Amino acid sequence: MTKEQRYELKYGRINPLTGLPDRQKLLNAVLSSKSTKLALININGFWNINVTLGRFLGDEFLQTFAKRLERRLSHASLFHLGGDLFAVLGGKDWEEERFIKSLQACIWYFGYSPIELEGKRFYAAIRIGLAMGEGENVFNEAEFALREAKKSHRDLVIRSSSSPSLVHEEILEYVQLSLSKENQIREAIKKDRFEVYAQKIAGSKRPKYECLIRMRQNDGKILSPYFFLEDAKKANLYSHLTKGVVKKSCAFFADKEADFSINLTASDILDQSTAEFIIACMHEYSVAEKLILELVESEGIENEKEISNFLLFMKNQGVRIAIDDFGTGYSNFEYLLRLQADFIKIDGSIVKNIHTSPLHRAVAESIISFAQKMQIKTVAEFVSSKTIHEACKELGFDEFQGYFWGEPMALKNIK
Repeated sequence: MTKEQRYELKYGRINPLTGLPDRQKLLNAVLSSKSTKLALININGFWNINVTLGRFLGDEFLQTFAKRLERRLSHASLFHLGGDLFAVLGGKDWEEERFIKSLQACIWYFGYSPIELEGKRFYAAIRIGLAMGEGENVFNEAEFALREAKKSHRDLVIRSSSSPSLVHEEILEYVQLSLSKENQIREAIKKDRFEVYAQKIAGSKRPKYECLIRMRQNDGKILSPYFFLEDAKKANLYSHLTKGVVKKSCAFFADKEADFSINLTASDILDQSTAEFIIACMHEYSVAEKLILELVESEGIENEKEISNFLLFMKNQGVRIAIDDFGTGYSNFEYLLRLQADFIKIDGSIVKNIHTSPLHRAVAESIISFAQKMQIKTVAEFVSSKTIHEACKELGFDEFQGYFWGEPMALKNIK
């Protein structure tokens, strides 16, 4: 019996890429276990590997990583939760000290043993969130631990099994906070306190801006999307925000000699009501030739027929397409061709280090070189200083965006 057959017999469904049980099977195993040691493992900076190698070899990297992880933890149960996230489940037979030492050994091993693909070496630096306990609580604890590891840039964070009540209080506080935010969002929608700000993009032939949403609180304080966007999605209020940005942006730029871009996600386009609203506003204000749709990257988006059809229709109307945050997630060049992109906005995590990091510079160079051959313009995001701007100019970026050129401002302040 093969390894895959043994896993499938024990757990059921498996991840087709690595042959490991998936997320749902992990949850089932956790719920049925009385004593559990659960470690969530994230490959730090996998986006960089994916950009450098392309998605096909990126998948091969994950397969190699999974096989090595199995060899290192042969007595534990392994799971692939998707992307660059894995889980290790140790039962009551694993002593805590032994389990922790095994994980620490994995951190050292992957940090110093490169995976070689196409003659190049890539290191799989990992971060681990570890929790020990019973039932579904242990999964929540492990997620909190991994989140803390990422936030604090630590290799391993352990949640104490002696304080499940603390975890429960944190979860309860998080839920209550989410409900409070949802109510704030609903009130802001009702009272029209979502505003559109715009940030200048330098280097284009005529003035150009990216439209960004902000929320004005009762006390007048302006909040960035970081503080409300995810909560709006969870509360099914996201489409209201998108429509508000589209309407206000099109109305403002209708009589301006300037181009403007609006961020869209796959869910925006796949929502028929939102897609039809965008088309209606474009025609109502006659802004097709000025409008740029910035598509936020996500895995598999280019394979969605509805999205491709929508973008093709918009391009036939004169609208241009930009790929936002390129260089993160599942970036690959075929993605750009399938979506017929006019602009690539290279992610700020690359740009802000472009003058100090040879690796980030190399990633940017490869993207720019491809874009130039395909006649796609490149935009550098997070240009915050003259030094970064000069480095970006030297590499051949076409346009630039960031605080060096100005902060986002309310539409009413744009002349």
